[in-house]
Amino acid sequence: MMPRPLPTAGINMSSTTGTTSQSSATNNYNYVFNSAVSPSTSPNVDAARVNAFYVANLIHDVTYRYGFDETSYNFQQNNNGKGGAQNDRVQISVQDSSGTNNANFATPADGQPGQMRMYTWTYTTPNRDGALENDIVTHEYTHGISNRLTGGGTGRCLQTTEAGGMGEGWSDAFADWTEQTSATDKDFTLGSYVIKNAAGIRSYPYSTSKTTNPLTYGSLRTLTEVHDIGEVWALIWHEVFAGLIKKSGFSASRNDPTGTAGNIVALHLFIDSLKLQPCNPTFISARDAIIQADTNRYAGANKCTLWAAFAKRGLGSGATTTKADSTTVPSGC
Repeated sequence: MMPRPLPTAGINMSSTTGTTSQSSATNNYNYVFNSAVSPSTSPNVDAARVNAFYVANLIHDVTYRYGFDETSYNFQQNNNGKGGAQNDRVQISVQDSSGTNNANFATPADGQPGQMRMYTWTYTTPNRDGALENDIVTHEYTHGISNRLTGGGTGRCLQTTEAGGMGEGWSDAFADWTEQTSATDKDFTLGSYVIKNAAGIRSYPYSTSKTTNPLTYGSLRTLTEVHDIGEVWALIWHEVFAGLIKKSGFSASRNDPTGTAGNIVALHLFIDSLKLQPCNPTFISARDAIIQADTNRYAGANKCTLWAAFAKRGLGSGATTTKADSTTVPSGC
């Protein structure tokens, strides 16, 4: 069995600096990737830069529409007078020389640039570039989203082990959301490309099948590492996504936040609940923030669907900080 790779990680720093140059004087960024040669070979490095740039900007634009905007402490160079602190675009270092088989994201307070570092992965010959795997880029950017939205833009409110683990979970969960393409219940794996293994870099695929993925809230009793904790939280979100899509369908128009399909509802609750939860949340307080977000935006129309997803994975209404599974739901559900 292949040893488990180093997991992607979110970190916090005061500030970062970095400069780069435009790779094409004619603004033609169509670089043909050659998988038979090293990632550092031209034009592969430029292809990786373009992909990371594109994915990061796409995430900015999608999440902006759902509420991660200037007044909610987003990453943006020019806020155009719409509030918040500006001059804090995300700076991405592709094929960063400080590591391999990993990636990370530094989230300073609003007004200071986020710093994403993408590394090459050495599990294959030639090596592979993490900047070419969209789910890893998405995972890292989402560290910035969860750190900025939780606690009001300080970037310092996911500091406990449990909250930090949930930070890893939100990052996997949003990557999961971006990869869903239909109402069909589909498992999700992260990092399959960089290690050339369909199983990905997590312990189990994210799945609504308890046979495929047996993790529950009770698993936290024996999990102490943040990425392991994050797998439980991302799995709960996977159940939430699946439940909402089963209830309200799927929309391919993911850029339209006015839709009523389940995946649209899910991303609204994802962003809204991050704003509502306390600094250093627990699974329980974050769960309650999701329920409150549904009350605020949808008058509680999805309450029972949400509780069913939580209860399926042990985070039911009777769950406590002892981390014992609870499969109960409130009366009326």
